[in-house]
Amino acid sequence: MMESRIEEILRGMLSDPSVAVRLAASDTLDRMRAKKSVPSYLQILKTGTLEERVRIVFAAEEIGGPEGRTLLLTALSDKEQEVKGAAVRALESTLTGDVLRAMVACLPGEEGVVLGNLLEALGKSRQKELAPTIETYLGHPDVGVRGKAIQAYARVADEDGWEKILAHATEQDETIRAATARAFGEWNSS
Repeated sequence: MMESRIEEILRGMLSDPSVAVRLAASDTLDRMRAKKSVPSYLQILKTGTLEERVRIVFAAEEIGGPEGRTLLLTALSDKEQEVKGAAVRALESTLTGDVLRAMVACLPGEEGVVLGNLLEALGKSRQKELAPTIETYLGHPDVGVRGKAIQAYARVADEDGWEKILAHATEQDETIRAATARAFGEWNSS
């Protein structure tokens, strides 16, 4: 069994004279143990307390790889905003096709901070094909969501889409004007 051999070598590396080697071995052993715990983590995401579910999100981010992504995608459908919001933030570093599709699928049922975070993450992907989806939120009644949508849209819009961003520069709400000013930093004339 390769896995048991690797674990044995890593345990031996825990007494290496080099601090860097000891730390790397310890981190890897922790990650390997966490990966083995994915089934129990999935159960906690279903039945655990709010605090336990949020902790699982942070553990999933540390686990990384397909196992961590599975946990984070599961957390994305949690009933509590704190769990979903943490999952969105953790998923921002892995904006793969399946993650983007899951985030887009969540948009219609979300509101407030979680909706804003989802839009922000979608914008960070810089995927031009997301422009129509993000554009639908440019007129959202929640100014926090609308501000995030403006900034996200600036990252995915083509030149013609910028007219929609420019239109927000004179809105009455200062949050929207500030978001528009930040969005202008995404303009690329090349």
